[in-house]
Amino acid sequence: MEASDSIHDERERIASERERIANERDRVADERDSVADQREAASDARDLDLDEKERQLSNLELMLDERGRALREAVPDMVRRQQEAIDRSREVLKRAEQRLVRAEASLQRSRATMQRDDAEIQREVASSGEEEPAERGGT
Repeated sequence: MEASDSIHDERERIASERERIANERDRVADERDSVADQREAASDARDLDLDEKERQLSNLELMLDERGRALREAVPDMVRRQQEAIDRSREVLKRAEQRLVRAEASLQRSRATMQRDDAEIQREVASSGEEEPAERGGT
């Protein structure tokens, strides 16, 4: 009987060991499932974050495109306005140059008039200087 008891004990020990191994396998499988679930959750969260960042980048790209378009449209308008301002400045400069030329001509005429007046005064002074000695000599 001892042999049958020992075989029976051995079988129970083997059955217990098998059950312990099966439980360990189940525990490891559960851990793997848990890790896989965590990875999937992390992957889903990362995908959501990437989707949000992609949406933000898309919005920024649209905003930059709009700004670029606005600048391209504004540049010709700015150039046109600057050209108009340059043209107005040229006209003002042209009129100022014409006034300057007229003022210089007027100054030249005034100088010529002054020189004629000075020459006439000199002649009068010279002629009056000639008359005075003749008058003195006659008296």
